[in-house]
Amino acid sequence: MNTSRNPFVRFPGVLFATFLFVIVWLIWQSTKVSIDANPMTLLESDRRHLETYERISEFLNDDTALVISIESDQIFTPAGFDHIRNVSNALTGQDGLVDVKSLTHSYKPVRKGFSFSMVPFVPAGELSEEQIASIRDFSITHPLVRNIMVSHDGKITLITATYKRDLSTSDLRQAFKSETENLLKPFDTPDFRVKVIALPFIAQELSSAFVHDLYYVLPTTGLCILIAVALTFRSLSCLLLLLMSEVILTSALPGVLRMAGFTLTPYNILLLPLLASINLTLLTHQLTALRRTDPDLGLDERFSSMLDTVFWPSLFAAITTAIGLGSLAVCEVSQVRNFGLAGTVGIGTIFVWSFGPGLSLLKLGCRVLPSAVLPKSVHRSRPTSFYGSLGQAAANCRWVTFALAAIIFIPALFAVNRLNIDIRAIFFLSPESHSRQMAEMIDSRMGGINVVQMDFKTDKPNGINQLDFLNKLQDVQEYAEGKGKFSSTYSYASLMAMMNSIWVGDDSGQLTLPTSTLTLNIFVLALKAFEYPFLQALSDEKQQTANLVLRTTDIPSTEFVALLESIEDKATAIMPETVSVSAQAGLHTVLKADRDIVDAQLGSLCITAVTMFAIMTLLWRSFRLGILALATGLGPVAVLALVGAIFQVPLNSVTVMVGALALGIGIDDAVHLITHWLHTKRNGSTENEALVMALEAKGPAILCTSFILVSFSLSLLWMSFPPVTHFGWLSAVAYASALGAALWALPSLLGSKKKP
Repeated sequence: MNTSRNPFVRFPGVLFATFLFVIVWLIWQSTKVSIDANPMTLLESDRRHLETYERISEFLNDDTALVISIESDQIFTPAGFDHIRNVSNALTGQDGLVDVKSLTHSYKPVRKGFSFSMVPFVPAGELSEEQIASIRDFSITHPLVRNIMVSHDGKITLITATYKRDLSTSDLRQAFKSETENLLKPFDTPDFRVKVIALPFIAQELSSAFVHDLYYVLPTTGLCILIAVALTFRSLSCLLLLLMSEVILTSALPGVLRMAGFTLTPYNILLLPLLASINLTLLTHQLTALRRTDPDLGLDERFSSMLDTVFWPSLFAAITTAIGLGSLAVCEVSQVRNFGLAGTVGIGTIFVWSFGPGLSLLKLGCRVLPSAVLPKSVHRSRPTSFYGSLGQAAANCRWVTFALAAIIFIPALFAVNRLNIDIRAIFFLSPESHSRQMAEMIDSRMGGINVVQMDFKTDKPNGINQLDFLNKLQDVQEYAEGKGKFSSTYSYASLMAMMNSIWVGDDSGQLTLPTSTLTLNIFVLALKAFEYPFLQALSDEKQQTANLVLRTTDIPSTEFVALLESIEDKATAIMPETVSVSAQAGLHTVLKADRDIVDAQLGSLCITAVTMFAIMTLLWRSFRLGILALATGLGPVAVLALVGAIFQVPLNSVTVMVGALALGIGIDDAVHLITHWLHTKRNGSTENEALVMALEAKGPAILCTSFILVSFSLSLLWMSFPPVTHFGWLSAVAYASALGAALWALPSLLGSKKKP
């Protein structure tokens, strides 16, 4: 007689065959999935670099910018100029090119009578040594050339090319990358070292690196999982059943996420092996419970008994894990939010599969391979297993749990304020990445990659073209330069001072403002007529707001904010009341980036903890048990806080997800263990007897699933994406801590010193 009410157990063949069409369709959808390595997602959580990029994009009319560096000791030689000119000319032949700016393809204003004209920065033809020396001195000293086109030591020059070109797909980006690399390859010589960086190239670099890394990660994860399952069940039949179910679900999961509207990125691609590991944990609990049923019963009755033991704990465990992932949706950083939402969809899919078509597959497999559900008689002969002895030892030494709790939780409260929330997009790339190496070169040798703008808004249009205002703006700029922290400063005042030096023929390098309003107006008209780029960058169209642009190397956010605040305070004191001074754009973006990450961690943990406590209290109808489960679940989170503070692991948009995830998965073990303990206790067993039986029933599955999750996490150390490797070893620490909490801390609180 079939006692199960689950239709997938009662009619496994018909229902699995029916759902097989859906599964095949989802697997077909999975083949259409690709990795979206849009580098803008890297910048979203690093507001400083994002603001820098947005300002440059606005200046370039949102064209695609490609930056080429040429490093050589011969930059300022005839051979060097020829080399730069040849590279620039070669770029002009590319499709979609808008403009090329380089030493040989740029112009500068010179006085011509009572007006200005634009002449080549490097004149064509043969140049004398004096001319070359003059060009070099001008390039490494002039504030609008140094660190923009030429490094301060004169050994690196940058070529900037802008394009209007369709780069919306991976194939188009790869074609553009290959075309550019082939074009530049002949110019990369031992004497002239050529490098290139562009956001489309970073996208291809990330995508290629992930595909390469997966060849190492997947086999490593698979091998570790095989070892864990083999040691737990010691049955080839069980291994085959698990692998069949795992392969089908893992193949269909990308299709499920695609149909739900999610795309795979370097952030949420972690979900695939993570969800596959979670699916294995659920299968392990099912098979373990199935093998512990009475072998004298029929297969239908054994499945029914297994479902009575596993279904409700698995349902609430899935809910708690989904809550942990779903709580990440409160974060304003889109990749964190999407990770949480996609993870919630994945957990729901796993549960539906495990107690739906997957259950039918499991029953059909048990019919074909009946040895898969044979109990291990060796364990039945033991009066008390290792797990039971461990639980009794934990109950007898409860003081160890309280001592460890004090050692972990109290320092963790202080460690929270020491977490590293200084987000740097550059650290999202591997140290071996060509893009990162060039970005670091620009940061260290070309004046830095942080750019922030301070706005000085006057009370009327054309208000910035007043000598008194410009003198005060120049005072603020000189104060900023005096700080010694800025590699470069640019302002509307320094632009006018540059024009004045050209007007009066001052080659000393000392920039001084004009003393005549008429002369100042001539400068403004000339710059507007030539559509000089710096005029657009340093003032608005109405000439009512002037800008002071400050550039630094990649310094910590706290130091960066303090520096900006000091400049803003000084500017406010210098400027008249009719001029409003604001660096809030720069300050706001930096502080918001840090606050978003902290809020995401605290918000997700609070939501997860409160919701889980309410669900567990409802499940067990016990406030005490809800507190015990939550306390043991928070232990791994406290360990994470300590480890993160000690090793200063960046709390970025990837690692921020570990806390809520660890809490959700950590409580899963508590749900299975306490539910079994409570059920046994209500059937007449004492606390310690129930504890021993619960550990004997759930201990092997908990150990196996923990090993699976730790193996998955450690396999991520193969990845070349630094945040993913941080995620890997942090989550491994969390899962190992959760295992200790489940097999020691929780039993010590459930049992008593009195032996059964």
